[in-house]
Order: sequence, then C-alpha cells, then structure tokens
Amino acid sequence: MEKIQAAEALVNVLTDWGVDHIYGIPGSSTNSLMKALKKNEDKIKYIQVRHEEGGALAASVDAKLTGKIGVCFGSGGPGHTHLINGMYDAKFDKIPMLVIAASTHSKNLTADYFQEMDPIPLYTDVSVYNKMVLNPIELPRVIDQAIRTAYRDRGVAVVHVPVDIGYAEIENTYTSSANAFEPTLPQHRQEDIHKALELIKEAKRPVLFAGRGTHHAREELKAFSEKFKLPVILTFLGKGAMDDAHPNLMGQLGRLGSKPSMEAVEKTDLLIMIGAEYPFGRDYFDQSVKSIQVNIDPVSLGKRLPSTLGIMGDSKAVMRDLVELGEEMPETNWLKANQINRVNWLNWIHTLEDSNEYPMRPEPIMKALNLLADDDAIFIIDVGNNVILSSRELMFTGKQKHTTSGTFATMGIGLPGGIAAKLSYPEREVFTLSGDGAMAMMMQELITQVKYKLPIINLVMANDSYGFIQVAQETENNETFGVDLLEVDYAKFAEAMGAKGYTARTYEEVYAAIEDAKKQDLPTVIDIKIANITHLPGHALVLDSENFSEESIEEFIAKFNVKEMPVLRAVSYT
Repeated sequence: MEKIQAAEALVNVLTDWGVDHIYGIPGSSTNSLMKALKKNEDKIKYIQVRHEEGGALAASVDAKLTGKIGVCFGSGGPGHTHLINGMYDAKFDKIPMLVIAASTHSKNLTADYFQEMDPIPLYTDVSVYNKMVLNPIELPRVIDQAIRTAYRDRGVAVVHVPVDIGYAEIENTYTSSANAFEPTLPQHRQEDIHKALELIKEAKRPVLFAGRGTHHAREELKAFSEKFKLPVILTFLGKGAMDDAHPNLMGQLGRLGSKPSMEAVEKTDLLIMIGAEYPFGRDYFDQSVKSIQVNIDPVSLGKRLPSTLGIMGDSKAVMRDLVELGEEMPETNWLKANQINRVNWLNWIHTLEDSNEYPMRPEPIMKALNLLADDDAIFIIDVGNNVILSSRELMFTGKQKHTTSGTFATMGIGLPGGIAAKLSYPEREVFTLSGDGAMAMMMQELITQVKYKLPIINLVMANDSYGFIQVAQETENNETFGVDLLEVDYAKFAEAMGAKGYTARTYEEVYAAIEDAKKQDLPTVIDIKIANITHLPGHALVLDSENFSEESIEEFIAKFNVKEMPVLRAVSYT
C-alpha cells in the first residue's frame, strides 16, 4: 500500500473539495504543510501574504464572493493570534472558512515551549469546529469533517496540526466526502404561502426588506416587488439583488442608507424580510409592526423584529410561489409616493456628484466609477465613509459583485479582499475602495498584489481622518479626539512597493487615473485627496415638521445642502 505524509493527505482533501489556493505565512511549525503544498503546486496555489490577518480576510472574501470555502493557515503562537480578526469577519457574516492552525512538535505541547500556546480556547468562540489532531491517520478525516461542518454551519472550522503530525507517513487510502456532499435548503410549508398572501393583501403600506440571501433570486425579487407593488430596501450586502435603477428600489437603510428607505420603514404597516439578517433591526424597525420573515436559518427568524409569520425556506422558492399563487395588486399611491421620493433622492445625489468644490467632495469619485468600471466589475468596499458612498451612489445592474466586512465591520478588508477577488475571478476588473484609515490597516498586502502580478485598482479616499468615527464623536461628545490622521503620500508608497501610483485632487484627475489604471498589468493605487465632509445621516433625518422645529429643519437643510426633497408624507404623486 502506498504511503504518503499526512500533510499530503490533508492537501489531497482540500483539492477534492475544489480548493485551488490557500493563504498563509510559513513558520517552523508549518514546515510539513509547506512541503506538501510544494509537492502539489500543480493542484493548489500557495499565496504568501504579508500578515496572517490579510490571509484570513482574503479567505473570508473568497467565500463571500464564490460561495466556496476559503482556506488559510498560520504558524504556532503569533500566527494563531494574527488570524483571529479575519476569522471573526467570517463568523459574523456566516460564511464557510477553514483555518489550519499549525503547532509546535506534539512532544512540546503543554511544556511551556517556545511559541507554544493552547489554541483551542482561543478559537472556541469564533469557530463551529475546533479540533487538534494527535493521530496522523486521522488528519485527512478531520480536515474532511471540518470542511463539511463549515459548509453546514456557515462558519469557521479550525484544525490544529502539530508539525510532526504532518510529517508522519500514513497509508494513502482516505477518500474524501466531497462528492457526496450536497448542500440542502429547507422546504417551506405551502400553508405559509397562503398566510403570507393574506397579510400582504391586508397591508396598506407594505415594504420588502431583502438581504444577500436573495442574490440568487433576482428575477423572483423583481417579479415579487412588481406584482405586489412593494417598495424594496436592500441591505448593503444585498445590494445588487435588484438593479439600482429600478423604480421600486429605495436603496439601503440606516446611517449609510437613503432618505426614502428610512421614511418607508418608518411608515410601513407590514415589513417583509427575505434573506436578510439586519443587525440594526432593533434600532430602526418599529417592534410592533407586522412582519413576514423568510430565511434558511431558523435562528434569524424573529431575531431583530418579532415575526407575525416566520417562514423557514429558500428565498427563491418562497418568492416564486408567492408570485405564482398571489393576485396582482393594483397600482397604489403608497408605491407611487415612494418612487417619487426615490427620484428626488437620486436627483439630489447627482448634484453632489457634479460638485466642483475644492478640495473635492468624494461623490464625484463614484460618478467616475459608474462611468468607467466594467459592467461586471468586482468592488471590495473597505469599512468607513466609503461604505456610505458605495451604498448610495454605485449603480449596480446585477452583473457586478461586491462585498465588505458586513457585521464585524473590520477596517482593512479592502486590499486582502482585492487579492481574493482577482484570484477567484482573474478575467474580471477588481476595484478596492478604502479610506486612508482603512488603507493603513492592511497596506502591506499591496506587496502581495505586486508579488502575484494582480492588476487590481486600489482607490484611497484620503480625508486625513477616521471620518466615520469623527462624526460619531461629534454627535455623542460634541467634540473629537484621536481621529485625525497624518497625511500620507500613498502614490509614492505604491511606487516604492512596485505598484503604479497616482495622486488625484479633482474629478478630471480621478477620471484620468482610473482610465490609465485600467490599462495596466500591475496593481495600481490612486491616492485621492478629498474634503473631510460629513455625510447626510440616513438614520437621523431632521426634515419633518411633525417631529422637529422649523429652526432645526433649516439648520439640517443648510448643513447638508438638502434640495427639493420633501418628506414622504408630503410627496405629491398625482
């Protein structure tokens, strides 16, 4: 019987599951794994990141964009602790990830040896599977089980592998379960469809709130909204499930969202939540409003809002049945008013995009991206004010892909995420959008982009501030502290790292830099110097005279340059 090292058996299981690249940094405790990866270079590509956090974030983005498990590894001690941030991003956004946590020789475990630590408790909270292998024969089986569990539970699986376990020779007999694994979706009950249709029929002001669980159901989402005359709000991770230009789409909700979305949620008498798990639900949803909630995860039903009707099922199948069995609703004044509210909002947004202020506002950057980006481009949106800009102004058609650190909201996901996007979709154009605060978190991963010749276009919107937090401090403390940032020449940094750098201070310079960056065969960084502005707070509108004084409203309008945007109840739809 042929014998192979256990680490080779580990790699064989990975490739059986369709894993074609893995992120990490070598250390002495990873030597057996590195030997196996080198032996299998034709089947799996090792990506040398410059920080284990970057590798974990890239693995998380792999899974978010492709639906396939993302894989990374770290060496004993510091490598373990460096991985944790990216692991929590995967946990919070409920995506499958495998982490191979290498350890010192098994004889040194519990001996207070160099870089020896107990990693099991470190990863207990972040993981859905967390095992140490001390019998080399079990290594391929444990890896196989870890991957199945990560897919099933939509979370992080961790396998701890002492270096000597990887070197040990075992019989090459293990057959993975990859071919036998079939992801399943819960089947909804037909009686729930009829109950949902009754609730929709009774509602006067229904709103459809959809999340990333509807990306595979674009046609059904559109048909459902149109047949039942539903204004639609998408979570940020759900953006793109309906065309941004569709008249029924109100945008996103909350601080990053739009005025029409907030007003629609405030006035609704039936909230239909489909494929969405919204962490701010208790902040923005009237907890007494009727709701229909559809999700494949039973834990999400009623989690953010008490559910009048909870349906455990696939969004595509549920909406398809609702459309097929329901009667078409007549045109409603409710939908018309919301549509006009949305048009007013977009018209106001366009005035900001056409601004020629200096220092430049950030909105014209989004205008340039809408004009120049390929229609199937991928956008990795780092955390900060650029999430607000992307939410409100990038006009998606369903061909694009995008992601961010949604619920954990860690800064620094931009550059590692760009690596993942380009590796998984080498033929597609990839943009990363970061503020200067987020860029500095993981800027070393530009070296990784250069090393692997990945022509990613990295935009840095530099306002010399942690702008998102600055506004929070101004709101809560009436002063700021610790949020100012030193100005950095990111174009010069890019050149020093082997990439191509640009500096832009006007719309024309941004447009020209993006045009040129699209022609390059190496990574590019566009350092865009922008004004440190405060964005209109979509969650805290001071516009309705029923709730605020005229003085407060006038101050709000002047501060945010609000024009021709009456509140929803005052919208004329005749």
